[in-house]
Amino acid sequence: MATHILIADDDRALADAVSWYLEAEGYAVSCAATGDVALQTFHSGHPDALIIDIMMPGLDGFQLCQAVRRESDIPILMLSARDGEADKVRALNLGADDYVVKPFSAMELVARIKALLRRSTRREPDRLRAGALEVIPTQRLAQVHGQPLALTALEFDLLSTLMRRPRVVLTRVQLADLVWGEAFSGDERLVDTHIHHLREKLAEAGVHPCPIATLRGVGYAFRPDQ
Repeated sequence: MATHILIADDDRALADAVSWYLEAEGYAVSCAATGDVALQTFHSGHPDALIIDIMMPGLDGFQLCQAVRRESDIPILMLSARDGEADKVRALNLGADDYVVKPFSAMELVARIKALLRRSTRREPDRLRAGALEVIPTQRLAQVHGQPLALTALEFDLLSTLMRRPRVVLTRVQLADLVWGEAFSGDERLVDTHIHHLREKLAEAGVHPCPIATLRGVGYAFRPDQ
């Protein structure tokens, strides 16, 4: 069965163009012109990834992203005609995995979606453990004391990437290359934002002290014994 991509955008010409490129790559594509229809399609069609425009009738892109993220960790790529940092930060805070500003190349967008999907299906070691924290990459499951952690796709990838390299210091650029790959926008603050939210979730789950150490001016390291 072909990988299913759902495009939520009221710009029919743009949605058709992106659909054409995705279908040429072998993906199955569904389109929704409103956030409400997109949410219904998400529930009925079970897509493998979402492309969501921020400005839509009914539920806007932020609301749709938040609703989907409550139920699933599938890759979400947000689109916006506005290049403001506030919108980008809000989208990432709500659980989006990537953010693209219009106008953009349809081929670039397809490359970003392919990279997000590769990360979500990449083969991993059976289990990664550090105290009460356990990650099962093949199931994309992270848990503390046996209780699941609600992580976004990027948060999960960052955590597993760091855990696979205990005590190794990775720069923001290295983390971006390992986690985002060719889809990285070049804004290293994305790494900091996702690490911040990952740390908050670990703390709320009872992981103390946090094993993700910051090396000022350098990057991050997973130190399970700190």
